[in-house]
Amino acid sequence: MQREQYDRATTALLSLAKQVADRKRPAYTVGSSDVLANFKRIGDRTGLTPLAVLDVYFLKHIDSITAYSDENIDQSEPIAQRFADAINYLLLKFALLVEQMGDVEADTFIDLMMENVENDKRT
Repeated sequence: MQREQYDRATTALLSLAKQVADRKRPAYTVGSSDVLANFKRIGDRTGLTPLAVLDVYFLKHIDSITAYSDENIDQSEPIAQRFADAINYLLLKFALLVEQMGDVEADTFIDLMMENVENDKRT
């Protein structure tokens, strides 16, 4: 795959991931402003940590992607949406890990990460 086509494909996938997250978020947050509420609620109900709950959801999508790759079988959702969901679960897991740092450390971490991104753009 040539770079231009790769860039177009990944841009489209990231756009789809954002669209899917925005569309699904209200059902998962159930009116909460906490985008991680779903994992916390299910964790409370099951005795699992929110990270463990998220891992189960994430692995469901990885399993589906693997089955598609191995067997090219019909899916209940288009394969691009499975990849978009997997990206979203990675972002949510990252958010859970950042949240565990606590507000001050998380803000410092995010600021440093953004600074590194900006510095990389200049070089």
